[in-house]
Parts: sequence; C-alpha cells; structure tokens
Amino acid sequence: MSDDIEPVVSIVVPTYNERENLPRLLEEIDRVLRSRGINYEVVVVDDDSPDGTWRVAEEYAERGLPVRVVRRRGERGLGSAIARGLRVARGRYIVVMDADLQHPPEAIPRLLEEAWRSGAHLVVATRYGRGGGVEGWSRFRLLVSRVASLLAYLLLPEARATSDPMSGFFLATRELAEKAPENPRSWKILLDLIVEAQGRVSEVPYVFRRRAAGESKLGPREMLDYVLHLLELSGYRPLKFAVVGATGTLVNLAVLRLLHGALGVPLPISFLAAFEASLTWNYLLHDAWTFRGTRPPGVFNKLRYWLRYHTAALGGLAAYMSVGMLLTTLGLDYMLAGLVGITTGFLANYTLSLYKVWNSR
Repeated sequence: MSDDIEPVVSIVVPTYNERENLPRLLEEIDRVLRSRGINYEVVVVDDDSPDGTWRVAEEYAERGLPVRVVRRRGERGLGSAIARGLRVARGRYIVVMDADLQHPPEAIPRLLEEAWRSGAHLVVATRYGRGGGVEGWSRFRLLVSRVASLLAYLLLPEARATSDPMSGFFLATRELAEKAPENPRSWKILLDLIVEAQGRVSEVPYVFRRRAAGESKLGPREMLDYVLHLLELSGYRPLKFAVVGATGTLVNLAVLRLLHGALGVPLPISFLAAFEASLTWNYLLHDAWTFRGTRPPGVFNKLRYWLRYHTAALGGLAAYMSVGMLLTTLGLDYMLAGLVGITTGFLANYTLSLYKVWNSR
C-alpha cells in the first residue's frame, strides 16, 4: 500500500515483550485483509520492549508489509499506548487488538461490515454475545471478568450499550477515536469511547483464544486502575451518593430529636417525619450534586423525580431488611447481618436511583 493512499482500516497493536507472537499476528492480518482487498495499515506501539518486539515490527515493514512502528522510550502503560496509536492511525476506521493472538484477525472484516451496516461509531468484539465465548479460562478468571463487567454496568450506565465492556478488541471511527484521552486512567480506553459514542455502539461476537506465547500483563495494579477509571468516568457518583446518604442520616436524627425529644410528638409520627425529611433532603442534594444535569428542567419534573426517588428508597429499605433478616435467621451475628444489609440496601438504592430515577426519561 502506498503511503499516499488512506487505508480503510488501521489496526493498532500495543506491545511489550511480544516478539514471539507478533510475526504470526502480522502474517494473519495480512492474509485476512489482503485476500478481501481491504487497504490497511498496522500501527505497532511498542514500549521499548527488552525482547526487541519493535525491531521485529520494523523488519516486517522493510519486507513491504504496511506496518508502522511507534517505539516509545521512557513511557509505559497499555492505555496510553493505545491512545498514542489512535492519534497516529490514518485509517477511516481504527481497530484495537492485542498482540498475543487471543483476538482473531478473522474478526476484523466482520467489525468493518458491522460498522458499515449499522453506521455505529463504535463496534465492540464481544465474548458474551450470542456466538461468542472464551477458550481455556478457569472459572475464577471468568468470574473476575463478569464481576468487572457488572461494576461497569453499576457505575457507568453507558456501558450497557455492549455485552462486553471489558473487551480489548474493538473498532472505532476516526472521528470517535479523536475524542479519546491522551492519558486514560486505565488500560480500558474502551470505556472512554463508549461514553463518547453516546449510544452509537454495536457489537459482533468472537471467541477469545488462548494466548499463543508469553505472559499476561494484567495484575492487581491494573485492576485498581480500572475501578478508579470507572469512578472517574461516572463523576464519582457512588462516592457522592454515600456522602449524601451520610448527611441524610444526620438530618433524620436531628428531626427525630426535635420532634420527639423536644416537642413530645409521638414516636411513630416522629419516625415517619424524620424518615421523610431525610429522604427529601437526600433527593434535593442528589438532584443538585450527585446527578446534576440529568433530570429534565421544570417544577413538574422535579416533583416527578422526587416521587420516583421514594420508590428507590423503599427498594433499598426492602433489600436492607430482607438481607439482614435472612442472614440473622441463618445464624450470622445480628451486627454483621446489619452491616451486610446496609451495604445491600445502599447498592439497591444507588442502582434504582441511577437507572429508574435519574435516567432522563
């Protein structure tokens, strides 16, 4: 392919110590795309691998394959490597995939076809859609992946646009790729693109293959960065939600003390009034801070969302009571049962508030 011809697709491959895998990957990509007459380029972004991965990529470029090499010295990190590749890629569409052959090159044409068919700005290769799957995973690794996806759904509503928000294999239009951050919080830059795509997301299934050679780069630090990334993209809503809940507890106790302790109002009425006061306090703070800008404007909508929030709070209360009582019945200490119940109630209240109250509908 001539340098003057814009490729249809750029394949961004971040690498670090992938010398054993890269030759096979480049040859498979060339076989798959050349046989279909698709103009392409591969952008290898290497973090100055000690095993000379960048040198292998340069050798393939010298042989005539459309390979460009970005050798980063003094920089490390999968997320920033992908971001660098997105910035230098020249294709109308940009595919991101790993170098370890777990992402099959045969899926690249299907990603392109889906982008053309649907007009989506982001097409995710999913392991969890119909027809997708994984090879050789232990139950523990599958559990970790599922929990990570669940966290994305809980903290980031936009993640529901795909069945696999943890995917590292996806296609983005150049227009969307230009919106990617230069230094993403974690290696899951897909999360940033999902948010920017604003629902213009589609997916195709694929089977995640076994690693051909080398070792996985995923560790505890990467998982922590992933959680912090989700919190950052969510605007730290779960933390704000917890802070507001804590202030609501203080309001509840203050009203209870005033009505029953100072004014002598009967206890049942004082409890109900204190509960309602704290609930309305929480709603006002959530509306102005936690979920600011989510609700449509107007007094009517403010009242409508206030009523919705009562339903969410009752759902949280039901979760707290049912879990706490169940664990106590099973023999768990009532204090521990209460703590688990509180946590469950908080998660239920937050989830209902996120998806059923402040959901812009």
